[in-house]
Amino acid sequence: MAACVILALFFMPFKKIRSGAVPIFFFLGFTFISNLFYESGRVIAVVGPLTITEEGLRIASLRTLRVFDMVYAAKILTHLTPLDAMIGSMKRVFRPLQQVGLPVHEFFSIMALTLQCFPVLKQKLYDRYNEKVKQRPVTSTGGTGTRNFISNFRTGVALLASFMIPLFIESMAEPEKFFMTTKSTTETQRHREK
Repeated sequence: MAACVILALFFMPFKKIRSGAVPIFFFLGFTFISNLFYESGRVIAVVGPLTITEEGLRIASLRTLRVFDMVYAAKILTHLTPLDAMIGSMKRVFRPLQQVGLPVHEFFSIMALTLQCFPVLKQKLYDRYNEKVKQRPVTSTGGTGTRNFISNFRTGVALLASFMIPLFIESMAEPEKFFMTTKSTTETQRHREK
């Protein structure tokens, strides 16, 4: 399965594969490490209170590979199939559940609207973040590299939090106005880039 997924990734644009790689590999690393220790079997290494066994290494590798397959197979699927078609197919598959009284149509309609709003919200966040960064005064700190990284990370998080909450409140208070103005701004920027 992993070989098929990796082979299919060669036919995808690199930009599509690279997008979201950092959180994906962070999650894969967490999956591997969380399954590596405390399994019974032949001991390979002992690191302080932690014991790595042959069985633990096998289970950690297998589960990490499964998560890799799941994530990148989903990426391939979303690259090949438009989201509208995917949601329409899922709606048709789950349609019999409407006979039981489950609101299948409403659920998938809301899902489609939510997925359409994500790119708009992402663009709005990106624009506001850039505005705030430009307005922020530049200060030089003479600390070490690690200290500068932590300081810049904290400043970035505080900056992001300072406008994220008002942005979400604005999007919930007047969603039509919020998303229509952002969509038109995004389309104007795309025309300028072309």
